[in-house]
Amino acid sequence: MKNNFVIATLIMQFVFLIWIAGTPATNHQGFVYAQDSQQLSQQQNTASIKVAAGGGNDTGPLTLFLPSKVDIKTGQSVTWYNPTTVGEPHTVTFIFDNTTYAGVVSPLGVSNTTKFVPLPPVTNNAPILLPNKDGTNTIIALNARTFNPTVIDSSGNVKSMNPNSNYTIVGTEKYVNSGWFLPKGLEKEYPGSGNTFTITFEKPGTYNYICILHPWMTGSIIVK
Repeated sequence: MKNNFVIATLIMQFVFLIWIAGTPATNHQGFVYAQDSQQLSQQQNTASIKVAAGGGNDTGPLTLFLPSKVDIKTGQSVTWYNPTTVGEPHTVTFIFDNTTYAGVVSPLGVSNTTKFVPLPPVTNNAPILLPNKDGTNTIIALNARTFNPTVIDSSGNVKSMNPNSNYTIVGTEKYVNSGWFLPKGLEKEYPGSGNTFTITFEKPGTYNYICILHPWMTGSIIVK
């Protein structure tokens, strides 16, 4: 009798685990978590899909998007977030025109009389300055087009957005970038960065993107 009870209990636990494995989990914000594009494509049209950018910790960081491929319908939104337990930033960057690719750092010309003061003054900071033949200097600086949420439209006009932006892709953009975003509470490590990035897709097509800080991190949104 006792053996029958143990067997029945194990069967019930097994069935429960199978049910959990096949059910996408939903958090209190209404986002749907799924492990692959097949699950995502089966979700309700009103679901807001959430994609992890990175993950892990300081001893085992993950530099990938999960899921890396998402199937959605026209009008749906995708929100990217950073679940890493340390302050490792990521971006979601759509490069529709290769001429708009932006490097993490950028050379900029400045006057040779420009004085740069480290902040705070006692810190061990100094800019990279390269002298030019015309008497000016070239400074190597963080590229704002990667750090800040930025859109470049079909005419080349540049629009900057606030951190944690919500943007609707119309399909004519040359460049759409989330800016750097980190786990909630760690954005202070890079002042001006955010925690999430949300895009609504109104036009069918395949939208490929990368993390500009880790270019091997790639993903795609397939809109039908």
